[in-house]
Amino acid sequence: MGNFQSKNLKKLAIRDRRGQGLVEYALILILVAVVVIIILALLGPAISNVFSRVMTSLGGGAITDVSAARTGGGNGNDVVVTITVSQNTTVNVSDSQNAAPQNNVPCNGTCTVTLLGVGFNPGAVTVTAAAGGTATASYPAKT
Repeated sequence: MGNFQSKNLKKLAIRDRRGQGLVEYALILILVAVVVIIILALLGPAISNVFSRVMTSLGGGAITDVSAARTGGGNGNDVVVTITVSQNTTVNVSDSQNAAPQNNVPCNGTCTVTLLGVGFNPGAVTVTAAAGGTATASYPAKT
């Protein structure tokens, strides 16, 4: 009878090893997924800016460049948006957080728009020109 139990225990041990390999692969996949998510969270705004600039260049719109930076105004909650256009137009500037949009801002060459009270988190501004074209720019969290 002891021999029978010994054979059954060996069979169970072999089954456990097969399952162990599957669990190890699953853990590796989870680790890789977490690393990818962290990298995308950190590099997301930079990737968004590059994508936006490429799309603006390909689209042939009036907007040639957009940048956004936090200022010391509003306790660091204000963002200055610098817009460069290729022709005289008006632009609408909106924020991904809670700042009030600025609409029908005249722009010829380079213009700046200050968004007040955007909040503490990182965000992005979207600029749309009446003459055609849309561009986005990101800004960091308040430090």
